[in-house]
Amino acid sequence: MVRRDEMVVCLFIVLALLAPAAAVAVSPSEGPAASLAAQRSDLKDLVHRISAEQGVDPRLVHALVTVESGYQPRAISPKGALGLTQLMPATAKRLHVANPFDPEQNVRAGVRELSRLIDRYAGDLPRALAAYNAGEGAVDRYRGVPPFRETRSYVQRILSLYFGRPYRLDGRPYRQPVKLVRDPRTGSVVITNGGVSSLARPAAIRLSSGGGTLGGGFGR
Repeated sequence: MVRRDEMVVCLFIVLALLAPAAAVAVSPSEGPAASLAAQRSDLKDLVHRISAEQGVDPRLVHALVTVESGYQPRAISPKGALGLTQLMPATAKRLHVANPFDPEQNVRAGVRELSRLIDRYAGDLPRALAAYNAGEGAVDRYRGVPPFRETRSYVQRILSLYFGRPYRLDGRPYRQPVKLVRDPRTGSVVITNGGVSSLARPAAIRLSSGGGTLGGGFGR
């Protein structure tokens, strides 16, 4: 007997095969490589926009999407995870995602789930990312990043991309400001994990006035 989850995955695979490829304006002489590069650029812009809208550091979400799917909107993992942020069918259903292969729907849901996990683990990024990969039950059971090779490699790869330098797990909690909050006093956007009340703390990192690169040495 085919399980319901397996039927859902099969349905999503059929949708992926039938869905038209994203339209990108490219000169015929530029070829498929240029088309893929243009599509990836558009998807990066989408990730940045949605991350900022939902109040999560876009660089963190970029690192997650890079590791999860390599920016392939129709990616399907051996375990049935789907799309850019590799949503499991049950997660997609819980977050009311009608089509996980639609980049906008997928990224919105993935960022919302990541934001929830960051809040649940009080800004501890290794635990939040481990929960995104292996589930909250595993993180809670081991009281930290589980000793699964895949999960530990996953966390290290994302944080290495995010920080722009090799990151190695050492078992200690690692809290990094990643939430975007607007300072009501100045109107500037601040990266923090503690909400508006934490804006006076040194841990709060401010976006540049142009809303572009992040201050505080991210990715350097």
